Amino acid sequence: MDYIVNYAKIKHWYVRIWSDWVLKLSIPIRLKSDKNFENILLEKWKKLLDKISKKNYQIIESFWEGFIVIFWEKVLLNWCKISENELKQKLYDVSLPILEKYSKYLWIPFQKLSIKSLKSKRGSCSHNQKIVLNLKLIHLPLQFLEYVIIHEVCHLKEKNHSHRFWKLVWDFCPEYKEIRKGLKNHRI
Repeated sequence: MDYIVNYAKIKHWYVRIWSDWVLKLSIPIRLKSDKNFENILLEKWKKLLDKISKKNYQIIESFWEGFIVIFWEKVLLNWCKISENELKQKLYDVSLPILEKYSKYLWIPFQKLSIKSLKSKRGSCSHNQKIVLNLKLIHLPLQFLEYVIIHEVCHLKEKNHSHRFWKLVWDFCPEYKEIRKGLKNHRI
């Protein structure tokens, strides 16, 4: 397994898996001389990756020769390439009406919808009512996009994952547990 070690001025260590399955270990500088720590960390992550690889994840290829996947459908590309801004606009245009609909149900307005390329999150809701969606959601079926929007809209009212939050999610989407399981099985 390929990995990169980065020693940084950070308090806690963390590991990221890059899109080409390369591990990036970020370790506090104070532990630079402790090579045993690096080896223990690698062993833990190798076990986790083995566990992940045994699961049947659906790897989603966003682009095929001449095609792009948009909302789970292969769309023929013209001779020119689709820009990231065009994909963001397409996702924004589809997401905004869904977001407005659920926001009106709660009687809580959102301030802004943004589409960004996020590494690990599918979406987020800030304390000032701004919602961000991951651009990669454009490659998934619409039911997953709608669930992520419902999840973030519910954070407009309940800021944490309390019992009240999950009750609110259930009110909008009673099958949310099955959708979450399906969403976890998709890697972009």
